[in-house]
Amino acid sequence: MKTASIIAIAGLATAASAQTVIDLSGINVDGTAPTTFTVFQSDHGPMTTLDFDLTVDVGGVGGNASWGSEVHIALTHIPSGFTFTADGSDTNFADLGADDLVFGWGNSGGVFSFQGSIDMSGMGPSDTFGDWEITLSDEFDDFGIDHTYLSGSTITINKTVPAPGALAVIGLGGLALSRRRR
Repeated sequence: MKTASIIAIAGLATAASAQTVIDLSGINVDGTAPTTFTVFQSDHGPMTTLDFDLTVDVGGVGGNASWGSEVHIALTHIPSGFTFTADGSDTNFADLGADDLVFGWGNSGGVFSFQGSIDMSGMGPSDTFGDWEITLSDEFDDFGIDHTYLSGSTITINKTVPAPGALAVIGLGGLALSRRRR
């Protein structure tokens, strides 16, 4: 009877979710050099989804002739080497290879938006813990600021993490079973 109740309690200790929100608001990107920064992910667990909520002003801030199709984003998990890439349009510049996500922005300037969630189950690193390098680039230098991420532009890394009490409950169950056998 005790064993059944311990197993039932252990079943209640499920995994929780956690997320890392990367705020891109106000970042200007120039085609001469990518904008790169590192985000530290402190939770362990596999990636479940990548959520994008982007609004990008292409060509407006710098007053140049940049296109939405030139916007490029890369997220690289440094410990595992896993990279996810997103692109305005993968048809113009094949030099970067195929992308994981194509926004479908055309060959014109303006304000472009994209909201969506990508299921990463089984595709990303088995553990998201560690440094992530974020690279924002423009695939063609139009001299000056090529595009700007407007207020509220974010990328969210969602993951599943073990609930804090899950291992404790399972450990207590093991202790109870070992005591019972003696």
